[in-house]
This record gives sequence, structure tokens and C-alpha cells, in this order.
Amino acid sequence: MNIDPKTIEPTLRNLDSFSMDEQGQLSYRKKRGGGNKRLGLRIEEMFLEIVQRPMTLSDISPEVAVMIIMRLKRQNARGHTVGLWFEWFKDRNQVAFVLGWAEQHDFSQVRAGTKTDWTQNRQNVAMPDALPVKKCDRSTEQSLTLNAFLDDEYIPARLVGKSPNTIRLYRNTIRSFTKWLGREPVVGDLNTKTVSGYLQWLIENTQLSPHTIEKERTELTAFWNFAARRGWLPDFPDISPINCPKRVPDAWSDEQLVALMKACEADRGNIGKVPASSFWPALVSIIYDTGERIGAVLELTFDDIGEGGWLIVRGEHRKGGKSDKGFKLRPETVKRIEAIRQYQKTGRIFEWPYARTFIWKKFGECIEDAGLPSNRRTKFHKIRRSAASDFEAAGGNATALLGHSDRRTTEAYLDPRVIKEIHPADIVPGIGQKGTKLSCQDGNLTERTADEVAGESPRTSGQIDQKSNQIDTDSMVDQFRAFLEQQGKGGAS
Repeated sequence: MNIDPKTIEPTLRNLDSFSMDEQGQLSYRKKRGGGNKRLGLRIEEMFLEIVQRPMTLSDISPEVAVMIIMRLKRQNARGHTVGLWFEWFKDRNQVAFVLGWAEQHDFSQVRAGTKTDWTQNRQNVAMPDALPVKKCDRSTEQSLTLNAFLDDEYIPARLVGKSPNTIRLYRNTIRSFTKWLGREPVVGDLNTKTVSGYLQWLIENTQLSPHTIEKERTELTAFWNFAARRGWLPDFPDISPINCPKRVPDAWSDEQLVALMKACEADRGNIGKVPASSFWPALVSIIYDTGERIGAVLELTFDDIGEGGWLIVRGEHRKGGKSDKGFKLRPETVKRIEAIRQYQKTGRIFEWPYARTFIWKKFGECIEDAGLPSNRRTKFHKIRRSAASDFEAAGGNATALLGHSDRRTTEAYLDPRVIKEIHPADIVPGIGQKGTKLSCQDGNLTERTADEVAGESPRTSGQIDQKSNQIDTDSMVDQFRAFLEQQGKGGAS
């Protein structure tokens, strides 16, 4: 190459003049054109349509690549086209990096434009033979693909009015089942041998959680039940649920939430048109103020916020889709929301232009920057658990806040460390300590020996002295039993 890149202005237009061969050598041509330029212009046009500003060199990044590719997929672009557009991002970033015009990005985590090699995972399961149902030939129905079954039979009968996310989860299950089978699944594949084999393979060969695998089982058996009720299959499903251990609820402490907010405020770059340093703090604040799920929060619009910081979360976006719910936002939350209003043109408060699952990865980076553990249990739902636990500890009713109909569901959200749950070690004397008395000062229980309480006026067993708040240990077991009885009747309100 006979030209010094430093003498050329670093722009997208000038980047089209450079290319890189297989040996990694740059070449330059004065005449800009060819397929690479035409493809670049199409990408720039789509970027301008989505973000409402011209594309720059800094926008050749994994985040923008995902945004563009997901728009292509929504337009039903062919896989070959998606692949070409994805390769453009990788190639242009590499050239810009060699020229010293941009930092090098890692595109290996971008899955939207790549094909996963399932050669090692395919089971190559043969097509099932048609099974007789009540002496009727059901071979036609049993050979119907699950995708066609979902679109033509199941959605019209069972999923009318359900959220797009619900339907997306069913499609994801069919997609995973397809990869395991090595072919398009059909209704006839809904049998014990095939479905249980698929679930067992997921348990033994993937990193999926038991809850995720149970979701796969639930959705496949829902298809199976539906087909069997229509007489398309001879048997109903009889596959036991996957064992899903219940975890102790954990919430962020106040110090951890402060660290997380600082990391969000220090995040660089943009989320679509909104500075990330404004997007994340507003999102975290509104989840903490309401305890709402991330799916419902992403559907909020500026019209949902009224005077005095009152927010209405529409029922159609909440889990169950039955009723609206109102919340009062803190003044600082309202300020954070107003700070991003100028960037959003669609009316939504949190417009997410990338792949839906990408939001968990990007938020995980904020969590890591805060020095906190980032895993599947520490994302948006942990903020929801934190809101519920703090509200309950302050005397509120977390069941009402979260919109649960059963208190037992709420208990899976309440961190026992935050709500000050009483344990036997708190009120029952230890082994060999039956001669001690427990004194309650400022909510803390401390031991006192018999000598320390000598000379005090006698009290009835179990009576609490209003002056010293002393508790006789003779009745501690009875009190603990009474406490357990109270918990069994519904617990704290």
C-alpha cells in the first residue's frame, strides 16, 4: 500500500477505499465502489432509520451488529443475507483497527448472524411411524410439523391474547427440539421415548438450569396433551416433572445497590439513541420503585406516567395480563426518566433496539463493573427481590406489591436477612444455657445469667417487663411455637 492512512480522514466513506486480503495485508484504491460499498450504504440507511442519526466508525460494534441483524430477521431476510451483513461488521472493524481508526471489537459472542454447528449434537432420530388411534388412521395429523401445529392449531385455541414473549418461548422450545432431533419435529414425535430422551440429553449435556429444562418439558407436554385430546395421539403424557431445587431468596444490600447505580451511571456508549449512563440508572430505579418484571417495564411509555410521579403499568404487559397496577415513583426516579425523554421518539421509555436476550448480557456488564457477582440470578429479578424484601422489612405488604395471589409465592422473593426472619437461634436458649435469661434491647437479644437478674421483682412465666424488656427462658419454647403458628396462618402482612 503506497498511501499513509494518517493522511486520510477517518470516515466510513474513506473506509470503503481499504480492503484486507487473506494474508492480512491492506490494499487501497482511489475509486470507491463495489459490493462492499453498496452493502455498507444499505447498512447505513437501516441504521439511520432505527437510530435517527448518521452512522459513524464507532458504530461498527457488536451491539449495532445485533441491532441491524435482528431488524433483518424481523424482515424475514434469508440466512445468507444475514451472514453477509454480519461479515461486513467484522471485516470493516478489522480494517478500521489496522488503520488505527477504531478499537478492535470481539464479535464472537454475537450469535444472531452465525450458524451453530449441531453436527455433534444431532441425534438423527428417525421419523416416527404413525400410531393407530381408536382404529382410525391419524397418519396425516401425526406427520404435521410442530411449527405448523403451533401456528394452525395451538395458538388459535390456547394462546389467543397471550403476549408475544409467550409465543416466542414455545417457538424456542421447538427450535431446540429440532436441533436435537436433526430434523423438523412432527406431532408423532410427542411420545415418551423421544421426549424423555430429549430431556435427559439436556440434563446430561447442557448447562441449562433445571427450571429451563422443566419449561421445555411443560411446553412439549402441553402440545402432547392438546393433540391427545383431539384424538391425534393414542396416549397422554406421563413424564414426571424435572426436580427444581428451591433456592434461598437473596437481595442486594443497600451498599451493593449504591455500587450498582454508580456503575450504571459510569457506563459508556449508547443504548440506541440514549446514553447508557442515563438508560441504566432510570431502568434500575423504576424496577426498584415498583418491583415489576423487566418485560413489563420495557413496555412502559411516557404516557403511563402522570402527575406527582404516579405510574400505571398496563395489565396487558404484566404477567397474567389481567389488571393494571399503579405505583408512586420517587422524585429521583422521575428525574432519571425525564433525562431520557428527549432521545426517545417512539413513546416508549426504554426502547431496546437490540436482540431481546442481549439486555441481560449488557446489564451483566454493569453488575461486573460494580464488583458484584454476575450470573443468571443476579440480573433484573434480583432487583425485584430487593424491592420486595426492603418493602416488607419497612412494614409493607410484599405480596400486594408483587401482585401475588398466594403468600407462599411471595416467600420465594423475601431475603430472610433483610426481613429479619426469626430463627430458633434468636429466641431459644442453646444447649446448657437453660439457666440464662434473654434480654431484648433495641431489638437485639442478649444473654444474662441468673446472678445478673438477681434481686429483680418476680414475674409470671413468659411475662415481658416493660422497663427492661426481659424475657424468661422458661416460656421461650412456647413463644417460638406461637410464632410458628402465626407464620402458618399467613405470616407478616
